[in-house]
Amino acid sequence: MCCNIQMTETAIADFKKIALDILDISKDGETAVKFVTELRAEVLRLADFPQAGAIPDDRNLVCQGYRFLVHKEYLIFYTFDEGSNTVYVKAAFNAKRDYKRVMRSIKP
Repeated sequence: MCCNIQMTETAIADFKKIALDILDISKDGETAVKFVTELRAEVLRLADFPQAGAIPDDRNLVCQGYRFLVHKEYLIFYTFDEGSNTVYVKAAFNAKRDYKRVMRSIKP
């Protein structure tokens, strides 16, 4: 299928924050880069399998077309627009956070 992947500004900022958080905890730049590379690889898989993500259990998010990927302790939320054949990566954050609250603050 091979669809387009678009990262929103929020998602780009989230990936940077994740890298900085991991760097702060591990004190190792390579570890931070490796982990964010793994997250990006998960996102790139969506080019071939845009509907591979799980459907959230929140009705509002489902109505907005959200799906999410899980990688270790992180969630990556995205939508897929079949008309433009594009995946829009909206946010990424630690799964320990209340995803419903976080996603309410994200623009659809």
